[in-house]
Amino acid sequence: MFISRMWSDEVERIGKQRCTPVGYALHGAGQLFGFFALFLLLVAIVYVPYRAVIGEFNRSLLWLLLAPFVIGLFGKGILAVSWQLARRKQFHYDYERRVSRWVEDGVERTYTYADWEAEHGRKP
Repeated sequence: MFISRMWSDEVERIGKQRCTPVGYALHGAGQLFGFFALFLLLVAIVYVPYRAVIGEFNRSLLWLLLAPFVIGLFGKGILAVSWQLARRKQFHYDYERRVSRWVEDGVERTYTYADWEAEHGRKP
């Protein structure tokens, strides 16, 4: 819930970035919300029992345990919107061939591993 799947390849990541820059930015924001939610969950797991041990526990503190899940769901929603924007352009990543494909203005665009190598000055 808190951590989204990793990119399969740099070609997939850069392909999505070129396909939908807004979707790519939303993807990063969704991951950031997920990280923050995980961090908040760890803090709440320590803080709520601490307050109970020192005798200052209040039932309203239990909301602190729910907040990370709400924030995590919000992050997942942002990630879903990000992928929906990519699907609108028919984004697809071919794992075997290491090729990202999408349709932009009626023209199929691609980003391949060979493109990545050319950009980074690497040879096979």
